[in-house]
Amino acid sequence: MASKTKGIVLGLAAISIISFSSCGAFGGKGGADTAAIRQELEKALADNTNLITIDSGGYSMNIPKHMVSSTELNNDASLQYENTSKELYVIVIDEAKTTFIKTFSDEDNLDEGDLKYDDNQTPEKNYRLIQMHSLQKNIKVKAEPVVKKAVINGLDAEIVDFTGDVEGVAYPVYYKLAFVEGTKEIYMVMTWTLDSDKNTNMDEMDQMINSFKLKR
Repeated sequence: MASKTKGIVLGLAAISIISFSSCGAFGGKGGADTAAIRQELEKALADNTNLITIDSGGYSMNIPKHMVSSTELNNDASLQYENTSKELYVIVIDEAKTTFIKTFSDEDNLDEGDLKYDDNQTPEKNYRLIQMHSLQKNIKVKAEPVVKKAVINGLDAEIVDFTGDVEGVAYPVYYKLAFVEGTKEIYMVMTWTLDSDKNTNMDEMDQMINSFKLKR
């Protein structure tokens, strides 16, 4: 079975075109007030989402009710949702850790320019490095991606965000991704929107990422 990471196709031509903010972002509120504000924000967002369970990938996510299921964003995605009027998109790629490690540890499986699995790093960090290397072959990143360590519902993860240009898309696109290590699988949660809509859609992008949870 080939790794889904190799030859990943984002389907960007189909587009017409962790946690919530840190305490400091809430402007001078104390710790208790900050926690209360965050809880209210999370509750408001949750009230406007549907819980989507993907049995094949062993996970669930909360998706905004205004987004609809798609089949055109990525052929390998186990979850695809979009709202074309808001220019808001999300996919999830999942694959077995053993398949991923085996594929990228064997140089015979790699094409020229592919990254090799680094035994000195965690599977999640290897997945992030290899996926980002692949993505940047198709996306002209405007600045160095920002990488932050996170824990999402008890799972080790890294959050990456960046803005880039995509061939055939007239305007810059903003991406926020989470690379999450499960017990048997490894996941990439990828959200994106037009850079001009980043501030409008950021809370929902964060909410989707932070709602990711294993079902097994």
